[in-house]
Amino acid sequence: MCGPLLLGLVGGFALELWVLIQIGARVGALETIFLVFLTAAIGMALVRGQSLTTLDRLRRGHAERAEVIEGPLLLVAALLLLLPGFVSDAVGALLLIPPLRRLVARKLFERFGRGGPGGDDTIIVIRR
Repeated sequence: MCGPLLLGLVGGFALELWVLIQIGARVGALETIFLVFLTAAIGMALVRGQSLTTLDRLRRGHAERAEVIEGPLLLVAALLLLLPGFVSDAVGALLLIPPLRRLVARKLFERFGRGGPGGDDTIIVIRR
């Protein structure tokens, strides 16, 4: 079980490093570093806005189960955008597209979620 995960992490790191070297060779080292910081800054601004929207939907009281998973997916997107590299930035940016994020959330819920008492896709948030 640990083997595929370790292989994926090492492969992802190697791919990220290869892409950084290729871009650095074409546009220059300083420009590549600037682009990495720029994508991180833009991505974090987008994550902040979308996370506030998701939090607002949850505060209203009712949310689909997939929407509850969107919060952690936004955290994953933020972490990917903060990692230096263009491949992780691309995956993080894809998670910022709301329809794609909802699709990933639904697939994750179908794979790992449990049915509630009503069996529908609604979670009721009870506040004190």
